[in-house]
Amino acid sequence: MNDVIVFDLDETLISNDSTKIWITRSLKANIFRFSLALLIMPLAMLLMKTKQYKIIGSSLFLWVATFGFNEEQLLSQIKQFAQQVKLGQIEHLHWYNDGLETLKQHLQEGKTVIIVTAAPEILAHALIQSVDFSVTVLGTPLKRKLGGWVGYAHCRHIEKVRRLKLIGITQPWYASYSDDIKEDYPILSHCKYPYLINNKQSHVPTTALKITPLEWS
Repeated sequence: MNDVIVFDLDETLISNDSTKIWITRSLKANIFRFSLALLIMPLAMLLMKTKQYKIIGSSLFLWVATFGFNEEQLLSQIKQFAQQVKLGQIEHLHWYNDGLETLKQHLQEGKTVIIVTAAPEILAHALIQSVDFSVTVLGTPLKRKLGGWVGYAHCRHIEKVRRLKLIGITQPWYASYSDDIKEDYPILSHCKYPYLINNKQSHVPTTALKITPLEWS
């Protein structure tokens, strides 16, 4: 798999948690959604602190933010958000130019680039398309439930490797880019060249991996 490059998305190619910002903006845009989100916040935040139930906690907010949306309406809202990010209209969320240039260079070299992220796949795909890249995107799938949308099969940690295997990508691939050694150790350890982007962790876990740190802006 010497031609495969794997990128994380949030805080790797893009500067912040795109899902959190998208959901927060959706909630704040409607007083009823926002009020309901405040009511469920204690339970949702408690669930999000655990690895096992994190997807349930985040899905509670997602469900409130998307209640009443059909698939077409959901996609329309997400595409609008992606365009706003591209145009620099979303506070605290912008693309890393260094990251996009690196991705572009790998494509020009003939590499196969895959984005694998915990963000909703539909959101990640729209974000990548908005900056004119046509690459494979793997993320957390969404399904409609009781009038809103929720996530399942959270695409994080070892699940990222499993999702890659489902499309025929097996170790070792050429390189991986991520901002978090703990969260993305599986994809970093399954490649020849692991890269750590803008490390903010005060303590980097001891690892045998020869990780190359990069600072992107």
